[in-house]
Amino acid sequence: MRDLLLPLTRAYARPASFDYAAWLSAEFKAPLTALYVIQAFLGGPVFDSPAVISDAIEFLREQRRAAGEGSAAFGDWAQRRGLDGYRWQAVEAPYEKTVAAAADWHDLVVLEADEGNECADVTTLGQLVLTCRRPCLVVRSAAVFAPPRRIALAWNGSAECVRAVRSALDLLQRAEEVIVLGDVGLSRPRGCGSPPGGITAYLESKDVPLSASRHRIDSDAAGESMARAAADAGADLLVMGAYGHNRLSEWMLGGATRHLLQHSALPLFLQH
Repeated sequence: MRDLLLPLTRAYARPASFDYAAWLSAEFKAPLTALYVIQAFLGGPVFDSPAVISDAIEFLREQRRAAGEGSAAFGDWAQRRGLDGYRWQAVEAPYEKTVAAAADWHDLVVLEADEGNECADVTTLGQLVLTCRRPCLVVRSAAVFAPPRRIALAWNGSAECVRAVRSALDLLQRAEEVIVLGDVGLSRPRGCGSPPGGITAYLESKDVPLSASRHRIDSDAAGESMARAAADAGADLLVMGAYGHNRLSEWMLGGATRHLLQHSALPLFLQH
């Protein structure tokens, strides 16, 4: 984990995603890029009459001023957190496409979850998880940060789960305990190259501190079941593959990934 991306649309807010990004940057000595994406009319005036045009222009000017002034504020915050490598980048462009493009140059994207912010609601988060091509760490804006010492790992043998395990391996190795949610006997389909001995043997070979306890998941209510099992295990973080079934049907019908993005109080490490 060498480069971290922290997208934002509010120059001075410091939600819990910032705490997580700071911890990751310090723990892995990974440079942190704060990407401030200016959205011309995000949260601005409603265009119901010509009189609001001047207000809209002023709103955009305020965002642009914040882009310049926010750099110094972010630098002060990063120095107070003891970060060595950090930078501020401001871009005026569509949010989702900008973040997805920037993600290609980073190893992990740290995202804020906040239903009151249209760039951090469940729909936008879902699209970013699908299009970033990088693992995403989603943190509820009002969460209280805790280092991920006890990590829940959702396992169903899918390709998405395998990618999630590989991407999160550095975090899993640093944990005090990793609890598997699901059936450790499940493996990838024949010909897909499951690790010898299955997922348990693989994690043990990588010095991941596995818990002896196992938690089954109810496939008929997977999202609720995973959230409940992770909470019962006292987990600080849930690692899972995102959108293991047909993506359109899961998104439209409210699958496990969508449920967790919308309701989980735990930070989510998601990999599509």
